[in-house]
Amino acid sequence: MDHKKYSSSFIKNRIIIIIIILLTHIASPCIQIYHQKCDVCIIGAGPASLATLSAIHEPYTLDSMTPNQVNSASESIRLNKGVGPSMKKVCVVDPSGRWLGKWNENFDRLGIEYLRSPALAHPDHFDINSLLAYAISNDREDELVESGCAQIRKLFGLGETQVGLWKLPSTELFRDFCVHLAKQLKHDFVKGMAVDLTRNDDNNDGAEDDESYYTVTLADGSEITCKYVVLALGPTGTPVTPSKLCNVPKDRLIQWPRMKEHLNSHHKRVLVVGGGLTAVQVAQYCLRSGRKVVLCSRRPLVERHFDIDTCWFDKRSANLQIAEFYHQSEAERLAALKEVRGGGSVPPIYMNDVRKWQASGELSVLDGVEPEYLESTADGKVVVGMGKDQMTFDFIILACGIKPDCTENQLVLSYKEKCPLKMVGGFPSVSVDLEWSKNLFVVGALASLNVGPDSGNIMGARRAASIVANALECKAWLRDSDSRGALSNRFDQLFWDEEDSSDSDCD
Repeated sequence: MDHKKYSSSFIKNRIIIIIIILLTHIASPCIQIYHQKCDVCIIGAGPASLATLSAIHEPYTLDSMTPNQVNSASESIRLNKGVGPSMKKVCVVDPSGRWLGKWNENFDRLGIEYLRSPALAHPDHFDINSLLAYAISNDREDELVESGCAQIRKLFGLGETQVGLWKLPSTELFRDFCVHLAKQLKHDFVKGMAVDLTRNDDNNDGAEDDESYYTVTLADGSEITCKYVVLALGPTGTPVTPSKLCNVPKDRLIQWPRMKEHLNSHHKRVLVVGGGLTAVQVAQYCLRSGRKVVLCSRRPLVERHFDIDTCWFDKRSANLQIAEFYHQSEAERLAALKEVRGGGSVPPIYMNDVRKWQASGELSVLDGVEPEYLESTADGKVVVGMGKDQMTFDFIILACGIKPDCTENQLVLSYKEKCPLKMVGGFPSVSVDLEWSKNLFVVGALASLNVGPDSGNIMGARRAASIVANALECKAWLRDSDSRGALSNRFDQLFWDEEDSSDSDCD
């Protein structure tokens, strides 16, 4: 790396951090700066963060243990003081100040009533049935709708499809369940934006692990000191803008997260560009508000229940899919991520709605076409080439996904300037334990290169959370024969180690 370029970039980044802190103080002059210590700091407060908190604190999971092992674990907790739930002090940091803040914001913006993920996908590490149980115990079973998966022939053999675990929960049900779960898990929640990350031994690789710690600096100047940091930042990257639309006037082209702030009553005819579920949801939002919409995609819309094949959810085949993915090179995994997820897909319940809007004449769907900006009219409308045709629009909304690049996050960028972090295709290159740097872990979409194409989904986030919790040794007692761990080898005591054998010979 060029030293001058590195130094210049480092200085520029530090200046940005200082400006953010100063602006925060100007906006809130009475804000109180504090310093807090904890064992684990989780940055982000989405489903992946909550799954990590749950995995750290829950003593075990029912998902992968037999009834006898569960009984043994419960008995061990009852008889052995000091084993069971982790005693680690956990701090969660997020600008919204509440769980699922950004998640709620996006769902509310698009008016999403039901999740795409089934009821078996949720952040509770302890029991895969807990969301369904929550709905039943609160008389909210009517907020679980059929996904259509129960009719998929290859899923017939799964009891899960017959008891409701493949039904889709309402947004409100999932939100309330997560709030309920978070209240049961001990943690401190800090409202603030993490803008800088430093490690005390960044320049001393020989430092003892027990002496290593991180300092997380917030925008208001507050600091959190911890041994472990978990990044649960969600999908991070640059929103994609089709090359032939780059010259559209900025007041007529917007990425979908900002559409509510820019759409007004004069925008009667809208072009939505994208071929996945988000593009369809954006089109639905515009249609419900009385606009005519053209949905343009490079390829025909793909109808599929989930954004990846059900083999990644089916417990009979999921482990095989994960193993095959993991035993590829990182370059091959990157290609597999794109291949498995494709260019996006749309569930049947949404496709049915698309067809209804098409029949009404309010929605037109064009596929296999790449829109091209031609000119703007005197009254500000945008003329777009659609193959051989031309169409005029009041506004263009982009929902083409993002190009992965974790350095788009200010915190990641600041730490990368101080500590070399390996990346592949914009994703962190992490260890089998999802460790990016010493005691720095990633979950959610950031862990895609190791977890797989479902990493950004709740099921993948749940699996990543379990991996991190094991790396932090939160479940080590389960394999400890001295504390009668449920997963320990009960036959260990039948064997002598070499030292015991030598002592015996001397006798």
